[in-house]
Amino acid sequence: MDDAIQTFSEYGQDAYLFNKGLERYFTPSDFLANQPKQHAAMWQEVTNTLIKVHRHFSLDFSILCLAINYRARYISCRTLKATMLKLLGATSLFLATKVMERNGPSAEEFLEPFGEASYTPEYIAYVEKHLIYHLEFRLQGPTIDFFLEHFSLMRVSDKKCSQGNIIRTANSLTAARGIAALAMTKYDFHPYAPSLLAQCCLKAADQIFGYSNIVGEESSDYPAHLMQECLEKTLLLVSANKNVLQQLMPGVFPEKLPQQSTSPTNHNGSQAVNRDISDKKTRGVGSSQKKPAGGRKSAAKAAAFRKTTGKLN
Repeated sequence: MDDAIQTFSEYGQDAYLFNKGLERYFTPSDFLANQPKQHAAMWQEVTNTLIKVHRHFSLDFSILCLAINYRARYISCRTLKATMLKLLGATSLFLATKVMERNGPSAEEFLEPFGEASYTPEYIAYVEKHLIYHLEFRLQGPTIDFFLEHFSLMRVSDKKCSQGNIIRTANSLTAARGIAALAMTKYDFHPYAPSLLAQCCLKAADQIFGYSNIVGEESSDYPAHLMQECLEKTLLLVSANKNVLQQLMPGVFPEKLPQQSTSPTNHNGSQAVNRDISDKKTRGVGSSQKKPAGGRKSAAKAAAFRKTTGKLN
């Protein structure tokens, strides 16, 4: 059994520093600025379509993150016609699926949910070649999903971490993925670095579940005022889109959301709350950082973490 937590203790910080160093090269800001025929509402509409197709095929959350990253990077360097935005989105998601999935859907199966007769496998292959070229063949990069996993593993990597804390962390990670997906539909969230937004999504998820005793501290790479600004926007996004989140991930978010607080989350004590949100295709939290190794106790923690971590599908 792969021991994600033991691997994280050995390689996690190095992996974080490596991806954090690459982040600015893979995160274009204000990428619609030079797109006279594109606007934020169009970005949101296409992203919502990609989320629906992503859920239709029960794809891994990292695929959605990678596809949206492809779109943003392509748009940042190429002027695009309004009619091409959805096609670019479909191609980006299909390319990300091929990069990340061994047994993904065929081109014909993949294009069916889009309901566009003009989207043929040949047409998608043609657009895909242009997309790969303008991405400079860099098809892997740090996305928000990597940082969500990293900060979640930080919370459970302590040797004294309890089973309850593993469950709470898994709950927060699952909800944070839903919040992150919602944030990616909003153009005004894209200026925030994925590593920053990941922390805010996890903090927002903690508040939703009323968790205040999760062990582990997030990164302090960002000024407090920037973290506060991003967290406030994230909490407002959650409050304004409660029904959307509940439809996106049924059974994960409570029917009534608690009063949101924008003060920093306190990790030093409170009652544990258990919530089983695992789904039919549970994903290992440390999958992007796997290497063989480990002891039995850490393996047990990692296994418990995998069993309780849901997936956006």
